[in-house]
Amino acid sequence: MEIREVTTKKEKKQFVQFPKKLYRNCPYYVPALEKGELVEMYHHPALQFCDVKYWLCYDGQEVVGRVAGIVNRKCNELKGQRRVRFGWIDFIDNPEVARLLLTTVAEWGKTQGMIEICGPSRFSNMQKQAMMIEGFDQVPSITGDYNYPYYPAILENELHFEKEVDYIQYKVPVGEIPERFNRLCEMVKEKYHVRLKPSRNMAELRHNGQEFFKLLNRSYANIFNFIPLTEEEVDWEINNNFMIADLDLVSLIVDNQDQPVGLAMCLPSLSKAFQKASGSLFPFGWWHVMQARRKNDLVDMFLTGVAPEYFNSGIHVLYHKQLHEAFLQKGYQYAIASQQLEDNPAALVWKKYGGEVIIRRRCYHKDIE
Repeated sequence: MEIREVTTKKEKKQFVQFPKKLYRNCPYYVPALEKGELVEMYHHPALQFCDVKYWLCYDGQEVVGRVAGIVNRKCNELKGQRRVRFGWIDFIDNPEVARLLLTTVAEWGKTQGMIEICGPSRFSNMQKQAMMIEGFDQVPSITGDYNYPYYPAILENELHFEKEVDYIQYKVPVGEIPERFNRLCEMVKEKYHVRLKPSRNMAELRHNGQEFFKLLNRSYANIFNFIPLTEEEVDWEINNNFMIADLDLVSLIVDNQDQPVGLAMCLPSLSKAFQKASGSLFPFGWWHVMQARRKNDLVDMFLTGVAPEYFNSGIHVLYHKQLHEAFLQKGYQYAIASQQLEDNPAALVWKKYGGEVIIRRRCYHKDIE
């Protein structure tokens, strides 16, 4: 076996298409859109402060694994670390393939002055990160990767990577809205002088989106791996996510000075549509996506958060009630919460709604020898 850095157009194509080959018989795998992957890999605004290399592992002429090595200089500086990340990692059920991929990342990281290797992670935690360790019989949201059970087994038992953090993801039934929610909403509005601010059109959505991510930078400040988004990254997120959003599924809470203090954004689940699209919107992938937007029984909770000064205030009940009403109107039966750190007390709110943990993912780390 040998490993080669991805440099040619053919190799880039092999890199983004390898998972589709690896998971061709897996009913739970959700393929990413190939063009979107290439744009993210080579044109993401975080590349202004990230160094990255991509590699493929070959057994003869056959691709048997892939990985990216990322040095996020901004994150390392802010958090006082010297880390190289591994991301976009996929490999056949062979420990030596995984060893070769991750050793290559570690050795490259060493040349950049790094002393730890960690992951899976991409440029920022607004992207896919962490490796599935439970829930292998679940179809994940498009915001998270699926992987075979042998991935974490090899990393932990063969390569001696250690757990750093775990994320959990809840599936929540959409039942009737409890009567007490109406009272709670009125109490919260009166006590904190806050209100919901709708987005009436796409122009307002873009403006509110800017405020949305300013708030995100504050409310996510202490979350693992998070670093404040730049203006370019905010524009990227708005153009790639908000512009395809359903206005009814975006909720912004503002105070009496019209400043954002809470946020929530959901999307109809596109997982099955992406499976049918098989990595491409053309010629018919777009049709499956549009159908999923029109008729669906699943909705993904893409982003939620409140400003730090409103932690434990209960103002989140405002956007929960608004979104709950929208879910019922649109016929959703279940909501899939975004993945949250297992020790995040905010995740406990989903238990109150009757939610159950369906997926657990793990980030690993290891000293570079």
